Amino acid sequence: MDTIRGKVTNVVDGDTFDMSVTHHGKDNEYEYNNPERIRVSGIDTPEINTTQGKRDKTKLESIILNKEVRVYVDARDTYGRVVGNVKLV
Repeated sequence: MDTIRGKVTNVVDGDTFDMSVTHHGKDNEYEYNNPERIRVSGIDTPEINTTQGKRDKTKLESIILNKEVRVYVDARDTYGRVVGNVKLV
């Protein structure tokens, strides 16, 4: 499983964010860009134009914005985002 690590620079909505990739797993199969847009695997929050969507974005910002995270990559979706499990470092 590929891994990437870096600082979260922007939260797009409650399940998507941008990160500055600073480290790649030594055994990664694929190459990654800097920055990368990340879609958190296993969650699906309401769209940002809803009240709940705005709350979810604010909550995700409070948890990960400007923090270092590690992403365990599952795939790349049709929008070009990296989809994966995210852990604070």
